[in-house]
Amino acid sequence: MNNLLSLIGSTPLVEIRNISVNPRVSIMAKLEMKNPGGSVKDRVALAMIERAEKSGELTKGKTVIEATSGNTGIGLAMVCAVKGYPIKLIMSAAASEERKKIMRAYGAEIVLTPGHLSTDGAIEEAYRMAREEPDKYVLMDQFNNPASIEAHYQTTGPEIWEQTEGQVTHITACLGTTGTIMGITRRMRELAPHVRCIGIEPYPGHKIQGLKNMQESYPPGIYDKKFLDVVANVNDEDAFAMCRELARKEGLFVGMSSGAAMAGSLKLAREMESGLIVTIFPDSGERYLSTPLFKMPEQDGIKFFDLKTRKKVSFQAASGRPVLFTIGPRTSFTDDPDFWRRAVFLDTACRYLIHKGLKPVPLAAVADFDDTTLEAVRAGQSTLKDFKHTVISELEAISRDINLCSGFQFVPASDKLEQGQELCSKLLSRGLAYEKLRSVYFDVGRDQEYGKLAGIDPATIISGKTVDLEDYVKDSPRDFTLYKRASLKDLKEDNVLKTRWGNVRPSWYLQMAASLDHDRLDLVLAGETHFFPHLDNLRSIWKGARALIPQCWAVAQSVRGEADGLDLPGIKTMAAEAGYSALRVWLLSGSYHKTLSYSEKNLAMWVKNWHRIQDLCATLIVEKFPTTDISKDNVNALCKELEQNLFKSVEDDLSVYKFWPDLFSFCKKVRNLVEEGKIGKDQASESLTVLKKMDSILGILDWNNMPLAEAEYPRELKDLLVQRNKARDEKDYASADKLRQTMIKMGYRIEDTHGGIRVYKILNFSLHTYRSF
Repeated sequence: MNNLLSLIGSTPLVEIRNISVNPRVSIMAKLEMKNPGGSVKDRVALAMIERAEKSGELTKGKTVIEATSGNTGIGLAMVCAVKGYPIKLIMSAAASEERKKIMRAYGAEIVLTPGHLSTDGAIEEAYRMAREEPDKYVLMDQFNNPASIEAHYQTTGPEIWEQTEGQVTHITACLGTTGTIMGITRRMRELAPHVRCIGIEPYPGHKIQGLKNMQESYPPGIYDKKFLDVVANVNDEDAFAMCRELARKEGLFVGMSSGAAMAGSLKLAREMESGLIVTIFPDSGERYLSTPLFKMPEQDGIKFFDLKTRKKVSFQAASGRPVLFTIGPRTSFTDDPDFWRRAVFLDTACRYLIHKGLKPVPLAAVADFDDTTLEAVRAGQSTLKDFKHTVISELEAISRDINLCSGFQFVPASDKLEQGQELCSKLLSRGLAYEKLRSVYFDVGRDQEYGKLAGIDPATIISGKTVDLEDYVKDSPRDFTLYKRASLKDLKEDNVLKTRWGNVRPSWYLQMAASLDHDRLDLVLAGETHFFPHLDNLRSIWKGARALIPQCWAVAQSVRGEADGLDLPGIKTMAAEAGYSALRVWLLSGSYHKTLSYSEKNLAMWVKNWHRIQDLCATLIVEKFPTTDISKDNVNALCKELEQNLFKSVEDDLSVYKFWPDLFSFCKKVRNLVEEGKIGKDQASESLTVLKKMDSILGILDWNNMPLAEAEYPRELKDLLVQRNKARDEKDYASADKLRQTMIKMGYRIEDTHGGIRVYKILNFSLHTYRSF
């Protein structure tokens, strides 16, 4: 009668039917979770134990030891339970709880090593134990044991060939111990050399349990990269998302490495004309229930620190058109650095949401019916309408220069006066506001949550510190104004709103609240000066009149001079020295939860940092690179790591400041590869692509001032460049300069660098522009 171990192997092959990227390519998955121990490692465990028995190394009384990420340990524990050997397993503390419990259930003793050392820490400990007590322990050493390859050479490879009736064209398997793909490849080289065998490798810093990135880990002794046809990389997000998609669409509840194998297979299928891919699914998803693998989708995406809950909350855009609101600048200070700092942060969130396929609505409310604005109108002998137009035009011009999304709206409160009356009427009808002497006030005492955003008890508020209470006749000094009775000056100039409560002017709070006429509100990003009572007043109006409750309330701290008494210039003054693109980098240089210090020295440093990024992009555009795949793996890993770090930082409460060291390091490494001639054309293109992707989120590069690629040169310009180069070679600098001037007249600026000529298109070219050169 056969025992349990005879059931190892002969696992089923199933077709992936509902997840497809190429109708001419079929994908079949080999379900290794159908082994009695639940994973592909049962094959290796049995092979290693039997090899040790045959060699005489493993005898009764000795203890089997092994470093494992989980599945090999489970397989060994099962085999040892059947054969009667004691076993001690060394594993990372970061391994899933399910795996630890299963191994203990089989009778294994577990030794945990520090989680941050990953599997390498367990390997080091296992080697130490085997060295120090060789008479007591028998180390299986799966990473160097030929049985790891032999198991798949003898079983998995032939099974795939027979199950597909020889139709298989490609085989994919993830790289961990690497025995699976090495053994299958060895068999296929004998059976069918045309079958391509591909290893799927995670990127550095990955979180896929059981897999290895060979650059950051000890490569297994049995691994020979050159023996494989291709090694393809997948990132964690794609692997984990594929696990969830396989469960939803194929009914396959699989583990992390199976998701990686499937993600890699889909990447391969996109590049194929036709064929049949067989991929190895090592285990099931049941061993990962304690990990974030199958966490609910609402935990994904960008998170903000919410004032109300005092914790980071996951931003959910159920409508597909999330509304992002910020408070605009004073009309007397349109280039206020405080405002433009939070506008750039809001814009970064907006760009991220666009990248995720949403259509956000970013807007800034501008109070243009207040005392300050009316004083400016009088001083300029203008009209409110003309002044409003000038202010909004200035804001829109700066927004274009600083590269805010094209959909970023500036909403003047004077355009929303009717909405303000509607809000006031609703508050009155619900008993949340009251009229007194032709003014209307919000009754703070009727709002049980008032002060909670700021964490302030209304009873402790000392009234009259910011306003003269004699100017207001309220039931309580803590109540705030919605409409204030107009003054004689307002009446004379007709700067009033005629309502059923009389001739009034809307308060700043009502102007802000009325500027939002959308049916939902997702994020409010205010300034430090708006912390209290402004935000609580807005919350009271929106909730009381429209039941609008933002998902998140956030506050951006101010921009201040580094030295006491230093006059803080406006954004336009700063941009005149730094340029708007570099200025945007500076505005994003620190956490929005902290004050941003301004000094000419500090800004100049960030201008230099920006130039490093801009110049690398320019180099990648104009340099001529060899077509060979020089440093392919290195550049590929650098690009993927940069992309992962970008999204990680943005999704963590817009912590872009955490990303800058990663970006500067990337630029330095790629620049070094360029200077050493160690980067190929495809890798340069990949590097430029990831920088463009980064810029689609951060908006920091000046693409209008990038040099043209040679392929973009018009024929006439090419001819002039040839003539100029010839003149320079002949030291005829007068002719070379004339040719330069001719090209300027055509609208092109020439820059000579140590790497060669760079050609820039002159924007808004005119005779005046020409004369300025």
